Amino acid sequence: MPHLGKVAISNAINAGAAGNINRAFVPDGDKKSYAFTTDISHQKQDLQAGITSDDKSKNVEEKRHRPRYVVDRATYTQPEFDSEFARVPATKHTFKEQAGMFARENVYCSWRRLGSLLMTVLPFLGIMRRYRVREYLLNDIMAGITVAIMQIPQGMGYAMLAAVPPVYGLYVSFFGPLVYFFFGTSRHVSIGTFAVVSLMLAGSVNRLASTASTEVNITDSLTRTEPSIESGKYSAIEVASSITLLVAFFQLGMSVLRLGSLSTYLSDQLVVGFTTGSSVHVFTSQVKRVLGLDIPSFSGLFNIVYTYIEIFKRIAETNIASLVISLICIVLLVLSKQFLDDKFKKLVRTPVPMELLLVISGTSLSYVFNFGAKYDLEIVGEIPTGLPPPSLPPIDIWVTVVSDAFAIAIVAFTINLSLGKIFAKKHNYEINSNQEMFALGIVNAVTSCFSGFISSASLSRSLVQEGAGCKTQITSLVSCSILLFVLLFLGPLFEYLPNCVLAAIIVVALKGMFMQYKQLPKLFRHSKTDFGIWVVTWASTVFLDVTYGLGIGVGFSLLTIIWRTNHPQVAVMGRLEDTNIYKDISIYQPVFELPCIKIVRFEASLYFANAEYFRNMLYAVSEVTPTKLKRLRLRVEEKLKKKKDSECTNGSQHSIESHNSCSSRVSASSDESLEPQDPLGLSNYDSSVDLSGLGHDYVDIEVTETSADIEKPPASVTDADLKFMIIDCSMFSYVDITGVQTLAQIIKEYDEVDIKVILVSCRHNVRAMLQQSGFYKTLSADRLFLTVHDAVLFAVQSTSKHLLEYEKTSSIVVHF
Repeated sequence: MPHLGKVAISNAINAGAAGNINRAFVPDGDKKSYAFTTDISHQKQDLQAGITSDDKSKNVEEKRHRPRYVVDRATYTQPEFDSEFARVPATKHTFKEQAGMFARENVYCSWRRLGSLLMTVLPFLGIMRRYRVREYLLNDIMAGITVAIMQIPQGMGYAMLAAVPPVYGLYVSFFGPLVYFFFGTSRHVSIGTFAVVSLMLAGSVNRLASTASTEVNITDSLTRTEPSIESGKYSAIEVASSITLLVAFFQLGMSVLRLGSLSTYLSDQLVVGFTTGSSVHVFTSQVKRVLGLDIPSFSGLFNIVYTYIEIFKRIAETNIASLVISLICIVLLVLSKQFLDDKFKKLVRTPVPMELLLVISGTSLSYVFNFGAKYDLEIVGEIPTGLPPPSLPPIDIWVTVVSDAFAIAIVAFTINLSLGKIFAKKHNYEINSNQEMFALGIVNAVTSCFSGFISSASLSRSLVQEGAGCKTQITSLVSCSILLFVLLFLGPLFEYLPNCVLAAIIVVALKGMFMQYKQLPKLFRHSKTDFGIWVVTWASTVFLDVTYGLGIGVGFSLLTIIWRTNHPQVAVMGRLEDTNIYKDISIYQPVFELPCIKIVRFEASLYFANAEYFRNMLYAVSEVTPTKLKRLRLRVEEKLKKKKDSECTNGSQHSIESHNSCSSRVSASSDESLEPQDPLGLSNYDSSVDLSGLGHDYVDIEVTETSADIEKPPASVTDADLKFMIIDCSMFSYVDITGVQTLAQIIKEYDEVDIKVILVSCRHNVRAMLQQSGFYKTLSADRLFLTVHDAVLFAVQSTSKHLLEYEKTSSIVVHF
């Protein structure tokens, strides 16, 4: 590292402005110690910025109370730092040793380990150990009664949404919470039927079930469901139970493989956009029941469009009785939730059970006035008493529903985990994502064997359950007890319930889903990317299909991630005056770039997908494209060579001497190594050729017969005096082989035009990759520095001429 002589420069400064910076470079071996002491006053700048003396006094007073530090140390390259400070020795283990350590830590038997295993697999044991009877029991009982009242109409309505008879929704509402009590880790979610999951299941049921078992008609057009070879072989509930068992196997398999974190790839915006889009399908599926129309169900691309086309075609066939009953139910539900729930909660801590009241009154009136026969209303029909016997669902249809089952498994788990995290954060406890996946798998496996369909957490019921004072999943046992009583004794009483009442309950329950549209303006202001994910997921879910919407939403989300990692921010760094702080010049005004030095920070890892972008951005910010500059040099040399040949032919001795002089200077300049006084080695070119402004945009330069006629690059292009390119690698979490090769190529190209590349703040794993790939054959390890400021001090010493010119224009006193 070259030493600088003592230099003193003092220039006059603007009236009223003064500044002093004392810098000391004290030789210490091969390093330079430095110390900064500052005493800065910028009165002129303060006046221009409108800062009064009182404001400045206040700022000075505030600064005095802030902690300050003074650092006096040697500059370090990375090899110097590694040689001076011992590193923690790396511990390497063979595969056999690693297997032994894993076995000792995880494969052993003890009473404590058995207890820990039981607590993990059966979380209710830990909850019951800490259960406070006096504090929790009454709350859990009241919440259980409230949820049971909601479970009855919602279970029947969502079963109808899943294209199965309503009674099977009651089976799901009983077995789902009962099994989850033993295996689930969330204390507040309400497991059972859920609209989005029921709707996704309905697509497969409509495609494979016999039309005799469900009110849904399947057609054979391209836009409707194509009947498969399995169509009509099984009833709707057999198909639904079979798919539920396959979903259970997927969830159990993912829990064994510890894939509970898989839901992290489904962002909140994606989930909200998907559930909101699905709610449009749920609403559409109930429109025909509200209007009392008998129209076929559509599936596949643009099925919602064809559904509404069919509805408007038959709008004249609307059943007036069904429409009137539905509107009355909707109005009563809205008024109840809008005005009565809050007042009722103050009295008994639960909302008005308007859904249950409508089910009871609707059933009673339908029975008394014979709505089914008199007004041609569709009613629930026969409901058997008791519980269904256990049976294994058919599995020969799994091949045709694998993709549907996997999508449902992911969506059901994601919704369950999202709600669980919300309540766990609010009530200060933890949930286990893998155990939640396992719990849902067990729930669906058991439910499928008792003529049930897919269970998941319900948003509306979970909110009501938590708001009613639920403390633990004892609430589920209370609601299951009430549902068991209904199934054993009261089931047949609901046979006369009109389906339009259940449809009205479902429509009003979607209010919370539709309120999510309010997020869009705020989301648009905060993040255009997240807004795009929301809109794309919603649009593909609504206009294509629920299953397609989920896949497209996930794909679009991954594309945004890929785009952001492939096109990260590239910051040009500047120095904050009189400090060792370097910040992005496009963000902070007080920072400035150093002469002859370009500091660049690439804010991502460097790998195959963004390596070319990294290279192009370096050329752009430096305004020097080495390959173009090199080609331009070759053109100049070629032109001068032609001039020499022309002069030799004419026999002009004066021209020959002049040409030889030019030729020798060009040759010397092209072979010259980096010198501080002439960073690009162009000072000895013929004066008629102006190369002071060479940049990356000037490869197509017209060459005429004489050197004086060579077109000059515009003077506005700067950075031809660039001597050092400092790359801040602090954001590189890793670098792959392609990234290493790109770095080597960049360094080689800049070296050919006498610009040194320096790497700073490389992490250990990045340096290890550079070492293993032979990178140091291209770049000496001495050009790896510990920090940006270490590299800047090295570059400043190497560019004394440009530093002195800079100090003159900066009007400061410098002592080296």
